[in-house]
Amino acid sequence: MIDSFVIQLICYFTDRVHSTYVKSSALRRLYGGVFVRKALITAFAVVLLLLILPGCLPKLPKDLKAAIEIVKAILPGEIPQGSEYICSFYSKKLVSGTTIDLENPGDIVDGAMGATGATNNKIVVTEPSYLFLLDLDPGSFFAHPVKAIVVGDSGQHRIISGKWLPRVDEVVPDELKLPIPKKERLIDWNVVLKEPSGILKNPVIDKIIPDWGEGEAIIVVQGLLPSESLYADSIQTYTQFLNLAKAYRDAMPEGMVEVQGIFGEDAANTLTSINSYALKKEIVTVYIIAHGDTDAVRLGGVWLFAWQFSTVFNSYPLTEFNFLLGSCHSGSFVDDLNTIDNIRTLLTACRENEGATRDMDQRYSLVSPYELMNDFNSSDVGSEWTSSIVEGAIGILNDSTQFTLVRADSVIYNVPVISMLLNKAHLAALGKWAPYYTDNLDLSNRIGKSVPQKYCSWE
Repeated sequence: MIDSFVIQLICYFTDRVHSTYVKSSALRRLYGGVFVRKALITAFAVVLLLLILPGCLPKLPKDLKAAIEIVKAILPGEIPQGSEYICSFYSKKLVSGTTIDLENPGDIVDGAMGATGATNNKIVVTEPSYLFLLDLDPGSFFAHPVKAIVVGDSGQHRIISGKWLPRVDEVVPDELKLPIPKKERLIDWNVVLKEPSGILKNPVIDKIIPDWGEGEAIIVVQGLLPSESLYADSIQTYTQFLNLAKAYRDAMPEGMVEVQGIFGEDAANTLTSINSYALKKEIVTVYIIAHGDTDAVRLGGVWLFAWQFSTVFNSYPLTEFNFLLGSCHSGSFVDDLNTIDNIRTLLTACRENEGATRDMDQRYSLVSPYELMNDFNSSDVGSEWTSSIVEGAIGILNDSTQFTLVRADSVIYNVPVISMLLNKAHLAALGKWAPYYTDNLDLSNRIGKSVPQKYCSWE
């Protein structure tokens, strides 16, 4: 049924068109009726829009509308100054007895040995209620700041603050896992996320004739399970780095480089794989994309801590290691691993207090002058940091002048060529290896969202 307001508007526009027609005889003679025809077409379009639009717009229940107004009123006090945010609602109404908590609540305490998790924050719903998710670092992997807001029919509200998605009766609803919430569930935001475009590439690297004889292993790990948020992004990121590793292997003499890809539940056995390759290879490179927290990374549903990686690396003093970590808070691993004698290159997607971002093609800067920025490598896929490192490495390997410099520096500093290559790929990704690379390919870094970290034993 058409709303009475719509009927009134139709009558209004009909009257206006009639009035225009009656009063415009002089104009009709002058313009041959064009003026009136345009007026009629415009009026018809407006009337048609008013007829169609009410059926297209989602009709929210009155109790949900009331809850939304309550959340909007409290949001200014819940958003840290300068933060990007998106606030959305969970479309299913909660019934009494429903429990709300956060994924992985309080069980990660700086990755410390013997640490005890904090008491879990939990809300037990006591009246019909709605759940709202306030994401304070939209577009990032986890962990990053979020708030779960529960508003009851009485108008009372409760808030849980943390770094993981809200669970409803111990399960994260699928709609809350979406990196970009559907428009009809949004209630407030200060950033617009667009689904990035790009193509997963299979790079080809020119043949390499090595002047070194050490055997190498490259272990590429994807730690997310299919049930976790950003799983598809993580798979693309993993595949992108795995393709680079395979291209490097294929460019080297047969048998000199082994590549292992590990994903899903098998990622929980990453330390076992490192142990296995460290026994038979002189150089082991480990790349990991996963969700993480301070001094911790979640692999195949199991938390592994920085001290565990440190223990493994220290167990093989004759093996040289490179370690690349693309998780949130990955920079926290630097202080744990940079004192190990046989760590050569250590790269992370961000600093200790920052999130690692998925692919982005366009975003507004978080720092002055707050301009709209476009990604210099918008055809990339996967995490913004990883794609930049991969593009830098491929460019170097396929440029004889650049790769010759890499090989020369590896001799000067007596470190593996792949360690020096990763160092230069990091610089190339950030546009810091002049004159060859001056464009920063990592848009998340350009907008001031994250700062990739680097440690090299020879620097």
